[in-house]
Amino acid sequence: MPAPDVAAPSPRTALPSATELAAQIRNGETTATDALEAALDRIRRRNPELNAIVTLDETGARQRAKEADAALQKGTIWGPLHGVPITVKDQFDTAGIRTTYGLPPYQRWVPDRDAAVVSRLKRAGAVLVGKSNLPFASYDWQCWHPFFGRAQNPWASGYTPGGSSGGSAASLAAGLVPLELGADVAGSIRLPAHFCGVCSLRPSDGRLPTHGMVPSDRPMTVKNIVVPGPMARSVGDLQLGLHVLNTPTDKPLEPHDPAPPPHPSDLTVAVTDALGDVPSDTDTQRVLRSLETALTQQGAIVKRVPAPIDIEEALSVWGRIQGYELSRGLPWLLRDTPGRHIIWNGVIRALYGFLASYLVTGSGLDERGYQDALHRRDRLRANLDDFLQDVDAWVTPVAAIPSFRQCRTGSRLSIDGESVPYALPFSAYLPALAVPGHPIATLPAGWTHAGDEPRRPIGIQVHGRFNHDEDLLAISQTLESVLESEIRR
Repeated sequence: MPAPDVAAPSPRTALPSATELAAQIRNGETTATDALEAALDRIRRRNPELNAIVTLDETGARQRAKEADAALQKGTIWGPLHGVPITVKDQFDTAGIRTTYGLPPYQRWVPDRDAAVVSRLKRAGAVLVGKSNLPFASYDWQCWHPFFGRAQNPWASGYTPGGSSGGSAASLAAGLVPLELGADVAGSIRLPAHFCGVCSLRPSDGRLPTHGMVPSDRPMTVKNIVVPGPMARSVGDLQLGLHVLNTPTDKPLEPHDPAPPPHPSDLTVAVTDALGDVPSDTDTQRVLRSLETALTQQGAIVKRVPAPIDIEEALSVWGRIQGYELSRGLPWLLRDTPGRHIIWNGVIRALYGFLASYLVTGSGLDERGYQDALHRRDRLRANLDDFLQDVDAWVTPVAAIPSFRQCRTGSRLSIDGESVPYALPFSAYLPALAVPGHPIATLPAGWTHAGDEPRRPIGIQVHGRFNHDEDLLAISQTLESVLESEIRR
């Protein structure tokens, strides 16, 4: 076996996994009320320093937990999440609970109904405790809310948990809840999971409904590339979360029966360590090599490959689709006047640097140009489909760097000591890889080396075949086992 990777810091979790906790509640080993109080106690002790959860509904959650216990005493099980406390990103409508979307006009907005995916979690028996932090308009790789402030990384004070589902990842890593709901259009599920050392699934495009992710008085103009998805501390909980989220509330919720994980010797895994001419940093490279060695020693076929899709083309398509769709939801002055280019080039470029040029191009498209971008997206999807016929999974870094110190959006960052533009460590790894729409699991894979900075988690992205999300998670469970032995050995 290879020399052990950097040992992980002591676990900082309190509640069991969602799967384990649900079983304990069903079996009478604990109650929904006790599970909720344990979560609330953990939130009271840890959340003030983390600012991960921004809205709590203790009264509503206690009533729901009480009802869950009463139902169980009568022999009624609501579903596979019966009595499990959860939080969801503050981007999703929650009936009777404040939902801000990270937008100042909605500081006191209380929806009258749940987002579709929130309804599915509740139908499965989950107890909604509150809402987790996110950045302005849910659009940044950090997590600074315009009036709730910054969320913190549980592993490293002063470092970002990532964005935009930063509060979600931080609440999981700190053990406040065992299951979360995030959303991803440019890495918003994957980057926080990477930065905080938790698991996530960006499902196949179109797999889950997006209704209820914007205020009801605004149009849902972003219709492509954006997806909701589960976040957890284990792949098993991602499997449970996907099962629940994938079942409409008007259909029976069948028993959860996940596909068994394959043996490593049955896998062929492709690995790409750098995308878009942006090399990942030394720690990320070391973690990837450790995984490759461990998989090879357990019989897997591991191939180093260049990116199977044109990353520059993918970035161009992402910017065109996103820029067009985002601009359709803006006021007329910012959408259909010559002055819009000043806004887009000025404000967006100040925040996201070179990535803004892709969005600006998209904002100026007509319907014909938009449809062309969608066709180009389909070609990229077909290219990745072809590649994945010959391998079981494609592994890449999540980003070129681990979590970085909190800073102003648009500030320069560093890759192995080299100063780079703010968007550079992320663009090729996150927005570009979202475009084909394939499912992507993010798994903890290792840690940065000890040095002048605190140790921080490093994750990997595991890409699977389009609409084969369950198969991807089964493979990810195998990789999770290999990674856990490497990390903890």
